[in-house]
Amino acid sequence: MSGNSTMHDVRAFNLKCEECGTAIEELPFLPLTSSRPVYCRECNSKRKPAKKKPYKGRPKKRRR
Repeated sequence: MSGNSTMHDVRAFNLKCEECGTAIEELPFLPLTSSRPVYCRECNSKRKPAKKKPYKGRPKKRRR
């Protein structure tokens, strides 16, 4: 994790990864509802889309 995000101990919630079923012990947020799926660190990183490469072309001219 980057930045100053604090990890919350969520063992009392008995959460399991939606994809692989691994028990989740820490999350960077407190789950408020059980209606949204939660993923372990590995599965979550697989789900993230690849970052787009920055545009390297010429900047467009502004219209006045």
